[in-house]
Formats: sequence, C-alpha cells, structure tokens
Amino acid sequence: MAIVVNTNIASMNAQRSLAANTHDLKSAMERLSTGSKINSAADDAAGFAIAESMTAQVRGLSMAAKNANDALGLLKVIENATNDVTDMLQRIRELAVQAQSGTNSSGDVANLQQEANALIEEIIRVSEDTTYNGNTYLGSDANLINIQVGYNDGDVIAIQTYDVDSTELGVKITDTAGGGDDILVALKDSSGNYLDISQTANADPAGDGSVNRVPGALEVITGAIDQVASYKAEWGAGQNRLNYTVSNLMNVVEFTTAARSRIQDADFAVEAARLAKAQVLQQTGTAMLAQANAAPQLALQLIK
Repeated sequence: MAIVVNTNIASMNAQRSLAANTHDLKSAMERLSTGSKINSAADDAAGFAIAESMTAQVRGLSMAAKNANDALGLLKVIENATNDVTDMLQRIRELAVQAQSGTNSSGDVANLQQEANALIEEIIRVSEDTTYNGNTYLGSDANLINIQVGYNDGDVIAIQTYDVDSTELGVKITDTAGGGDDILVALKDSSGNYLDISQTANADPAGDGSVNRVPGALEVITGAIDQVASYKAEWGAGQNRLNYTVSNLMNVVEFTTAARSRIQDADFAVEAARLAKAQVLQQTGTAMLAQANAAPQLALQLIK
C-alpha cells in the first residue's frame, strides 16, 4: 500500500461514514422526540403526500360528525318544542269536546274559550321563539336545511323544518263578527272556512257567512294534531339517520387514522434500536477518523 501525504483516502472514507452515521443519529433522535416517522417530505415523499391527504380526510370527516351532532341537537330542540305544541292542541281538543256538552252555562263556555285562546297564543309564541344557535326553525323562517355530513361537496343530509304557527295549522284567534270584546278560537277547514269552538258564538271569522260548530272544530283540531305528528315522525326518522351517520363517520375516522398512523408514526422500538446503532457507529467512526488522520505521520518516520 502506497504511503501518500497529499491525499488521505482512509480519512475521506471515515468522514463519509461518520457523516452518514451522524445523519442517522439525528434522524432517530428527531423521530423519537416528535413521535413521527415522517417529519418532512424529504423523509418519504410518497408517504408524506398520502399522510397529508389522510389528515385532510380525517379532519373533514371529524367536522362532518360535529355537523351531524349539531343537527341532532337542533332536532331534539324542535322535538321538545313540538311536543309542547301537541300537548296544547290535545288540550284544545279536550276543551272543544267539553264545550259540546249541553250542560255548560254561558259562563262555562266563556271560560273554556279563554283557556283555548291562551293556548293558541302560547303555540304562536313557541313557534316564533324556539331558537337554536340564534335561528328560528318552527315559525315563518322554516325552510330546508342542508347538513354537510361528508368530506366531499354534495355529501349532505337535508332536513325540512315546518311552520307550526297555529295559523298554519288552521287554528287562530279572531274577533267575532259582531264586534265587542268576544274572542274566538277559529279553526280552518279544508275549504278554507273557519269553524268556532264556542257553542254560544254566532260569528263569521272568515267573513264568508260559513261557521260550523264543535263537531267540525274537533275534526280540524284532530287534523292539526295529525299534521304535527307527521312532522315529528319525519324529524324522528331524521334523528335516526343522523345517529347512524355519526356512527359511520366515526368508524371511518378511526380506521383512516389508524392507516395514517402506520404510515406516519414512529415505531419507538425500531427508532430506539436505530439510535443505539447510530451512537455506536458515531463513536467508532470518530475513533477511526482519528486513526486515518494519523496515518500520514508514518511518512515522517521514513525520512528521519
């Protein structure tokens, strides 16, 4: 083997190996400190791109699950409000049945009418004042709501809200045709005519001369109850669907997160072994570099 001074190949080899070992040591320490196997695109370009795509999907689906849970909260608020509306309509129907009895005095009928009026006013208040996140959904603002429940555009569930204002249900409070202080609970039939609950009234709330008495009123109230029940059934089906949607979304999030973990997360057992190996090689590399750098000193021995 030639002894040269200008070029120290052994030193260059030792430096190259030491640099590689130092890089491995730094990489192992970074992975152990961050817990991630991919800390930059340079670590694994393809894996980095896949992991980023999965992260976007996981975050989008997690927000979609939150949207679905928010929609469930809305439907529960609506359900509780319409339960009250149904209870009040049932009570109005009881009052209408009671008003039909021939044993009632005019004072009894007036009292029944007064309670029915109060219930109608409360139905109006519930429909207009029931809010969720600052929005009303049971009054005149009722509309179709699209809930984003997926990662992509168009992944929506539509929820239809309805106006349960008493007038929309065919029930309202109106002055009697004769003026004065008399107030009637008026009920709209399928022909658009209003029917009064009070047996003693001879009013024409619609102004068209057609007023029926309690039997017709009972039919209209029953129709209003059935209408609200159909709304509640639709919203109940929506709640069931949203519950399954949330469950499915969380399953997808879970398994997508697990897949991303296999790509991105560091295996501490593997990285600890890499760290120990790199530390040993760095120490031996440093020692060998010192030996390689000392080799040219042999030339001095030859010229002494």
